[in-house]
Amino acid sequence: MPLRIFNVLVGTWLFLSAFAWPHSSIQGVTALVCGALTVLCALATIYAPRVRYLTALVALVLFVASVASASRLDRTVWHNGILAIAVFVAALVDRSPRTAPDASDQLSREIRAH
Repeated sequence: MPLRIFNVLVGTWLFLSAFAWPHSSIQGVTALVCGALTVLCALATIYAPRVRYLTALVALVLFVASVASASRLDRTVWHNGILAIAVFVAALVDRSPRTAPDASDQLSREIRAH
């Protein structure tokens, strides 16, 4: 669970960083979209643990887009690259069990109890 919270916080920061300093248009859009998707995927991982692979894919897209759109290695490239690596690693390392049980889990526990 702490890694999911980490990805939510990093995604939120990535989204907000698009407004914190000047970005090229493609870097700004990439930061906005990848930040929002990181937050949504990290939250969805609570209910569907395999969504963490989608979170890792978003991080990979962020990394490739930030490197490909850079004319020089400026702070935005470094910033987005480091955040992409952090989200990628956190998404793949997070193997904690779900925290929100679904109805089928509760039903199977009730059946076993009887």
